[in-house]
Formats: sequence, structure tokens, C-alpha cells
Amino acid sequence: MKLLTICACLAALGVAFAQQAANTPHFEVASVKASDPNPENTILVGMSADPAMVRYANITLRDCIRGAFRIRDFQIVGPDWMSTARFAIDAKLPPGASTDQIPEMFQALLAERFNLTTRREMKEMSVYALLVGNEGPKLKPAPEVAPDPKVPMAMGTDGKPRSLVYFGASASGGITITAPSASLLTLVGVTTRFTAKPLVDLTGIEGQYDFSLTFAPEVDGGLPGLASGNAGPANPTGASDPAPTLSEALKKYGLRIETRKASVEMLVVTHIDKTPTEN
Repeated sequence: MKLLTICACLAALGVAFAQQAANTPHFEVASVKASDPNPENTILVGMSADPAMVRYANITLRDCIRGAFRIRDFQIVGPDWMSTARFAIDAKLPPGASTDQIPEMFQALLAERFNLTTRREMKEMSVYALLVGNEGPKLKPAPEVAPDPKVPMAMGTDGKPRSLVYFGASASGGITITAPSASLLTLVGVTTRFTAKPLVDLTGIEGQYDFSLTFAPEVDGGLPGLASGNAGPANPTGASDPAPTLSEALKKYGLRIETRKASVEMLVVTHIDKTPTEN
């Protein structure tokens, strides 16, 4: 039963694969320009969207694919350079289009401008399942505030803008993740950068919450460089004790993790151009 549950959840991560219709929506017009290719480039990856335009700043092709197909980073198989080639993309939505259609439009853009082709395959792997603890969740709901167009946003796992998540090294030698308003899916997406196995949310909990999590990383997650879609590093906590494990750190939110085997749908990049066609 556990394996069936987690397989169903992970299959949902790639559900967009099977939902591509013949008449994929397209941006009305789009500008794609190369950004600084320096691997030390730590400028924030940003995303903004309104009923007329969607803009991506300093975004890697790997993140483009992640957002376009509504999948997690660990589901993407492709060349290493996709993680360093960065672009600024401004795209105009057609009249009457919904921001919910942005990922599908982004798929069409990648196919047209970068000649992206993909295939799907299943892979069995060991994952960390995020679950509710025995005493129930202890989450602090984030206050509801109207979006401020002047505040930078990042691209969420669903391919649409989300509030920023901050992370960086703590004084305890661990990683501190600060998310003033984030879903568990967002928290999992950032936290899994520092775990040896992909972290998958199986709590079934919806909504936005306030998180501040410090734990000992299992992998470096690319630090001291910054991750795409996040700002940082976070301010050190000043703590001198060793950072707890992720399992221990999650207890304050009434959550736990469990190692499980799962069959995961992967997106394999079979072709992608390094240089887009001209605007």
C-alpha cells in the first residue's frame, strides 16, 4: 500500500507529460536573451506575471524545463550545461489567456526557440517521504497579504510565481531555510537540494505556512553559490551546537520523514540547443 501511494504521488509530479494537448497554447510574442554565463553568477532568478506579460530573469534552461513541465529537478535528465546557461525571457500572453496556462506556453517556447525534444521513462529510486507525525501537524499559517508587484518572486514547482525562499549556511554548520509564506511542496523543493535522496511531500496538507528550518545537510546543494529561484544566504543563527538532522528538525512542525522505494517518471532531454533562434 505504501508503494502504491508514493507511486501515485510521484506520478502526479509528472502529470503534465500526459496532458499535453495537440493545440498547446503559445505566447503571443517572446524575447529570449542570453544572460551572464559565469558559473559564479549569483544574481537572483526572478519571475513575475500579470494578465499581459510574464518575465523570467537570469533563469537557467534546467529551471525553464522544470517550470514548463511542472516537475521537480530530480526528474530531469539532460546535459550538465543546462544548469549554467542563463537567459532573460519576456513573453506576452495572448488575450484572454490565463496564468495557469503559462507552463504549457513555456513548453511551446522551448520547443520553438531551443528545439527542445524529450522522452519519458520510469526509474525506481529511494526517496524520503514527508509525512505527518503521530501527534499531528504543528504548522503556523502565513498571514494573507495582497501580492506586491514590487517584491521579487521566484518560479514555483507549478511553473507559476511564488514568494521567495531564503537559505544559507548557519553558524552551527547546518543549512537554514526561511520561508515566510510557502506551501509544503515549496519547502520540499528547496530542502531536497540538501538531501541525499529526493524529498517528496505525502502529507496531503495544502495552504501557505511560515517555516524556519535548520538542519545538517547530507549534500552541499551547490553552496556557497545560490540556487535558482531563491535568495540568500540566510543570516547565521549564532548557535554553537551541531545542527540537527532533517528528521529531528522537522519534529517542531509535527512532521517526519521515512525512506521508501518508488517508481518515478523522468523527463529525458533528447535534444536542446545552447543558443535560441533569433527574436
